[in-house]
Amino acid sequence: MVTLDVRPQLLDTLSALRDRVAAARFPLPLAGAPRARANRDELLAQLDDYLVPRLRAPEAPLLAVVGGSTGAGKSTLVNSLVGRRVSEAGVLRPTTRTPVLVCHPADHHWFSGMRVLPDLARVWVPHHDSRDDDLLLPGDFPGDHPVRALRVETADTLPRGLALLDAPDVDSLVAENRVLAAELLCAADIWVMVTSAARYADAVPWHLLRTAKEYDATLVTVLDRVPHQVVSEVSRQYAALLTKAGLGDVPRFTVPELPESVWSAGLLPATAVAALRTWLVQHAQDPGARQYVMARTAHGLLDSLRTRMPELAGAAAAQYAAALRLTTAVEGAYDREHARLRDRLQSGAVLAGGALKRWRAFPLDCTAGELLDALVESLGALLLCAVTAADERVAEAWRREPAAAAPGLA
Repeated sequence: MVTLDVRPQLLDTLSALRDRVAAARFPLPLAGAPRARANRDELLAQLDDYLVPRLRAPEAPLLAVVGGSTGAGKSTLVNSLVGRRVSEAGVLRPTTRTPVLVCHPADHHWFSGMRVLPDLARVWVPHHDSRDDDLLLPGDFPGDHPVRALRVETADTLPRGLALLDAPDVDSLVAENRVLAAELLCAADIWVMVTSAARYADAVPWHLLRTAKEYDATLVTVLDRVPHQVVSEVSRQYAALLTKAGLGDVPRFTVPELPESVWSAGLLPATAVAALRTWLVQHAQDPGARQYVMARTAHGLLDSLRTRMPELAGAAAAQYAAALRLTTAVEGAYDREHARLRDRLQSGAVLAGGALKRWRAFPLDCTAGELLDALVESLGALLLCAVTAADERVAEAWRREPAAAAPGLA
């Protein structure tokens, strides 16, 4: 049995690590810089949205994030698990724009503050009866709400200790939705990955499944909208793919294709989601199962630091080495031209051309002011020549350095 041993020293260490990771910058366009920036952002999201909050409040409700690809039926699944419409389900894409978190009313305080997902503003919805056909959607709220918002709903049909979060499509055409979906998964105690009979072999969901396996996160898969006539074949093929990917022991649930998902206000019969609901409720309410879920996900993230931190450190070291090469080229070129300029000045090179003529004519045919202007002009020409030569040396050195291209985003 995996246990979650929370000690003050661990939280202090993670807080210090978080600050170091946040301070890391990868502006130079090296080959590994984009990956390093993505890894840094993902690690920050996991520390801020899950690991540190979970270790500080192990008694907080389990958060099951429902993610998946476009048209997989995530919102319908969430609505059906809750027993009423809380998330918009429809044929338009992308459907889920503002993520929706649903919890028991007694657990509302855990999510009303910024304990988890602190970068998302909270959007409140007046309580509406399940018989009300006018679902309040994000665009219906008065006032201007930030794009990055989290809609919080309460439902007494969910048990205490369990919260569901309906995330945007992980393969949404809207880039902001894809980024937000990945961020929300970083906040999950349980990843509920939903795919459909038509899209269970798509690349994006499998990338997320492999990521969950890499972090040893608590994972559940749902094969949704499966026609009755092919349910056995599709389920068998999906199970084979999971086994091949090393995910054969992941709990797997199948939801048949039903007309109710379209024609019954986005609600499936309770029997269609009963197995998944039972699994989620049991893991939220059974102390041993709950402890195992939290401990496994937290330990998976902690263990992943052993490989992720050296990779980030290596990328930071590569950035530092490249920056050192660039600055050394600049300093070397200017130091060399500075020495040349000093030698030329000591040999009287400033007294050349017009300055020499003025010098010879002073004081009979040249005033002090004219002589000074001529000397300043001659010195300026020497300086400009030195700077131009240094710049040419720098340009030549930087042409051989990939890091000298236009810098990327930090």
